[in-house]
Amino acid sequence: MPKKLFFYFLCLMLGGMASAPGALAQPAGVFQAGGGPGGGPGGGGFQQRFQQVKRTQMGPALGVNQQTVDQLLQIEQRYQPGRRQLIQTMKADYQRLQQAMSQPAPSEQEVRAIISDMKRKKQEMQDLQTRQGEEEDALLTPVQQARYLMYNQSLMREARTVKRGPGETAPFTPGGPREVPVINPSGR
Repeated sequence: MPKKLFFYFLCLMLGGMASAPGALAQPAGVFQAGGGPGGGPGGGGFQQRFQQVKRTQMGPALGVNQQTVDQLLQIEQRYQPGRRQLIQTMKADYQRLQQAMSQPAPSEQEVRAIISDMKRKKQEMQDLQTRQGEEEDALLTPVQQARYLMYNQSLMREARTVKRGPGETAPFTPGGPREVPVINPSGR
């Protein structure tokens, strides 16, 4: 699998994870909702259980030994705080943009500054994902990279299913205003 294509899919996968931080729910059949010590909302117990499930399932799924699995999880944990921080600031920037655009005559300078911040943070996120991908690639063969990509996508799909509930479809809810007022400064 060409590296560029792999990074594209990795970015899509991580972007999906970033856009739905609450969607990292339990894989179907692995956890019971809210069960176990520390398994309540926001508790650290879930993350520990989630990591343990990944630690036990990833090796057979990728065809790698436990040492490689542990190294992959360490790489993921090392980059996770930076991703979370970027996600939070990107959400705040988007809210600032929505607020600016809700004004009858948004300030061009303010909007330009917000968009510039958003683009810079998007580039930072891509750089972070690229560095993480390069570290992971150093541990895996191309076939294992493809399995890793498919494993993570499958895990995210299961998490979304568990979050929505069986048989439910995700409602289409576009973000932002439905109508953007257009103000013509020339008065035409």
